[in-house]
Amino acid sequence: MSSDLILRFWRRADGAVSIYMIVSTAAMLLLTSLLIDFARIAAFERQAELAGQSGIRSSLSAYDDRLYERYGLFGTGGSDRGELFAHAVQHNWTAEEADSFRLLDMKSEASHVDSYEVLGNHAVFKRQVLEETKYKAPIDFTLEIASKFAPIAGAMKEVSTSVKLLGEVQKLYEERERRLDEVLALQKKAAAAVSERIPSLLGATASSIVDGYGDYLRWQSEDAVLEEGEEPAHRDKIRAYSERAVNGADSIADSASQALSSHREHEQRAQAALREAKQLNASIQAAAERYVTTEGSGNYDRISQMEIAGSESASIDLNEIGQTRGAVSELVLDDSWFDNYASALSEQTRAIQQVNDRAIAFRASVRSALGGQGSSSTSLKLTLQSLQNAYQVYEDSYGPSGTVIQSREEERVKRQANDRERKANEAAASSKLGEVKRLIEQMKSAPNQEENRKAFRQVKQHLEANLQFNQAAQPEDETGDPLRGQSGETVLNSMSAVGTIFGGMADLLEDIRDPLYINEYIAHRFQAFDPKQFKQFAGGGGQQAALSDALSLENQEVEYILYGIHDPVSNIAAAYGELFALRLAVRTMEGFIECRALGHPLLVLSAAVVYGIEKAMADMATISQKGTIALSKYAPAELSYLDYLRLFLILHGNSDGRIARIIAVIEQNTDTVLSQVSTGLTGELTASVNLWFLPGLMRSFALTGILNGKVKGNRYETTRTIGWSYG
Repeated sequence: MSSDLILRFWRRADGAVSIYMIVSTAAMLLLTSLLIDFARIAAFERQAELAGQSGIRSSLSAYDDRLYERYGLFGTGGSDRGELFAHAVQHNWTAEEADSFRLLDMKSEASHVDSYEVLGNHAVFKRQVLEETKYKAPIDFTLEIASKFAPIAGAMKEVSTSVKLLGEVQKLYEERERRLDEVLALQKKAAAAVSERIPSLLGATASSIVDGYGDYLRWQSEDAVLEEGEEPAHRDKIRAYSERAVNGADSIADSASQALSSHREHEQRAQAALREAKQLNASIQAAAERYVTTEGSGNYDRISQMEIAGSESASIDLNEIGQTRGAVSELVLDDSWFDNYASALSEQTRAIQQVNDRAIAFRASVRSALGGQGSSSTSLKLTLQSLQNAYQVYEDSYGPSGTVIQSREEERVKRQANDRERKANEAAASSKLGEVKRLIEQMKSAPNQEENRKAFRQVKQHLEANLQFNQAAQPEDETGDPLRGQSGETVLNSMSAVGTIFGGMADLLEDIRDPLYINEYIAHRFQAFDPKQFKQFAGGGGQQAALSDALSLENQEVEYILYGIHDPVSNIAAAYGELFALRLAVRTMEGFIECRALGHPLLVLSAAVVYGIEKAMADMATISQKGTIALSKYAPAELSYLDYLRLFLILHGNSDGRIARIIAVIEQNTDTVLSQVSTGLTGELTASVNLWFLPGLMRSFALTGILNGKVKGNRYETTRTIGWSYG
């Protein structure tokens, strides 16, 4: 066909509208079909999303009843989760009659459920615990604990500071007094060395020289007038006297010289000890000035400055406690006192120097007299008298009853007048504290515990498995020895522990609550030891045998979670020790008020400690009878044994080890491994819908990424993944 015919064909007017309509209608049908399938796919994907959500919620509806009822924890259990998911998905799509029109012909191609969170994971476990306790913990803890401790916060602050100061000062004071005792001992030792030798020489030896000198002169005179050829009659006597006189004078001079040398050595050591004592004295003064106002007591202030519902004011005059701390300045010696003492030491050496000088002069006088250089008996007597006078001056001042030494001794006794009573108190405190320590050791030897040890070995296996699952380190026991050291150190440690407890309570009240919620969960959900069983430990073997049931793991879960010792008795012993230590701190506070009239700050401290130990021992007897103890005579609110355990949970803080022990106890009691209990699930659903038009075109759209799914035959298929958890 020529080009002209073709051109004429397209230019013809008849039938043009029909062709246009056909082309336009085809395009509209194509677009409409495309839009319809797009709309159906969008509706299908929304339905698939809703079906997946419904399925995953249905899967989580099968939870472990035992975990929830006993521990308030949600974890999957019961029916198969995959079946629940598939069943919920299938029934989420409304069934239609076979002969009815179906807009969406949806099918579930495949589905499965996976776990993405487990209860054995520490972060997941803590999250559930916090959800469980966040509404009840503030009420319980604030009203039952913080309100009871708030009235004594100010007094505990004062006593804690006083104990810290006096403990520091006591060490400095005792060391200073040891140095000053050393100075006085060196003085006495130097004087004793003089008294042992010189008096005898100045007595018989020196007197025999002076008294025999007249005979010596007479013998010389008689021998000088002998006739020629006559033998001297007194030659041997003269020689013997000369030798005795020279040797005697030399002995006196040598003894004085040795005494002087010894004095100089002793003075050097005494001056060094005195300087050390002065430095220690300055440290006492610095400590007293540093503690003029209470420091390091923020935890107590945080509680005392809060308005806590239910708290009452205590009838305690804080100035009465502060007076003892202020009296520390009375223990400080003036710098001039040390300067005068240093001069006195030098004066003692100068006094023996005078004796030495006179001894040398006496020896020179003896030799001069024997040499016939004009000395006379009177000269010998005068030099001896001068020597004896110098020694007598020394002896009167520094001898056994010398005025200087006696004055120093009296001053020392006066300065240390309260030390004997203080040390008697410290000995009594150590003795009583030893009784408590022996009882705790006796507790650890309770018989018939093999069955209980078996349970502890089992829970240890759960613990180690959970720590390994969480890649956490194996923890050490959560407690040291609360009664370690001497009585003063024990009280100081107890006061420090109470300060930590007050800080934990303040944290709770200031919304730093997560760790405390966990502690409250422990107190509410787990069993604590019956404190009335404490009295059985002090009994005989028959009574101790009856403790076997009481010491089972199920009866001391709180103590095990707190301390983490895998032994039936050690956790209870640790709780007993810490309870005694806390009672000791509170009672020592009372002791400071009761004993303040003693005046001397270190004596007040020692008496307060004895008071505290005695009252704390009585408190332990009370709690073994009643199960509760009044907090203080100044704040009589009753606290139970469990209340104190809650305080110890604050004291030791939270750790991976504590969380793992909680999980281990739950696993022990439920025979459930929490690392296999899901708390979060992911459900994957693959579904399809039929395509009405142009599946080939839809396949092209899927391949280019316009559609999220894929086309198989005449069906569009998509996969949805839905995640959900208990929270």
